[in-house]
Amino acid sequence: MPRRRAAIGLMAFCLSIALAGPGVAAEPVRLVMPVVYGTHLPGLGEPASRLAKLVKQLSGDALELDLKQPGDGTQPQEILDKVSRGSVDAGFSAASFWAAKIPAAALFAGFPFGPDAKGYVEWFFAGDGRKLYQEMYDKADMNVHVIPCAFGGGEASGWFTKNIRSPEDIKGLRMRGFGLGGRVMSRLGAQTVLVPGGKIGEAFDKHAIDGAEFLTPAVDQRQRLQDHAKIIYVPGWHQPETVLELLINKGRWNALNDEQQTVLETACRSMLLTTLAESPRLQAAALAELAKQGVRIETWSDDLARAFRGAWEEVASEESSRNPFFRTVLSDIEKFRAGPEPSAPTLPPMPPAP
Repeated sequence: MPRRRAAIGLMAFCLSIALAGPGVAAEPVRLVMPVVYGTHLPGLGEPASRLAKLVKQLSGDALELDLKQPGDGTQPQEILDKVSRGSVDAGFSAASFWAAKIPAAALFAGFPFGPDAKGYVEWFFAGDGRKLYQEMYDKADMNVHVIPCAFGGGEASGWFTKNIRSPEDIKGLRMRGFGLGGRVMSRLGAQTVLVPGGKIGEAFDKHAIDGAEFLTPAVDQRQRLQDHAKIIYVPGWHQPETVLELLINKGRWNALNDEQQTVLETACRSMLLTTLAESPRLQAAALAELAKQGVRIETWSDDLARAFRGAWEEVASEESSRNPFFRTVLSDIEKFRAGPEPSAPTLPPMPPAP
């Protein structure tokens, strides 16, 4: 009887090994990933859900991004710290959210008179952009691996209740704004007001603000800002493009095998290319629809464009003096965008006169 029980036990063990073999798929590697923008938002939030789908397809269901909407356990401003601590595995965000404690972060997300999407792609992959991006987080003791992962589009300059014809019209203007663009407007005499995104319409209706910079035209339209103000200025000099990043806890990243890491890199590059192509059309369609709804699409005068540029150069100089790494990154971007000095072409000698 003992031998029979032993034989039965051995058969059961062998059967369990067989069932655990190639015929049974392994559990997928799942990365919990809160997002900074809700995936219902066109251009800014929706790329996260597309990224998750692409990662699953490229990995053959072996790697999954478990998306968590804003506020579902993690507030947008908490993403970087929680990824760094390992409280969550990854995050889909924009580096500008951390600019208050890491000033150079804004330069990787979109800043006044900065690169467009094509310019960022070139700097990331043909310049030092990616190296400096990772170095920024390392210097800040953030335990994260960063991958530039999508473009959210260029922002509108802002919504206004009256025309802005000259720099004089900015003085005393009550405007919702923040970040580097807000500092530029303050330098020109505007009174910048902090208003939560969901309260902008109410602030307009109560005449608490005369203008507001929010997000891209497509998102502004979705948020129904056209119901509260009827003038929108373009282009968004303060943020010509919005870069969206994939943050992964560094320990979690290192635990992934080469194939899994390649899947994430490949998926992000695909999203960069796709959103680079799609975003301008998305924003143009939103502006066309806004015009049909009675919104006036205005552009800045040359005098105002010069005023914005001059004020930005002052703000950039001040920030560079305060923060050496900000200066390093901005200098690198400007040098890369300027490109090599063109050399004068050498002309062949003139043939002798007959």
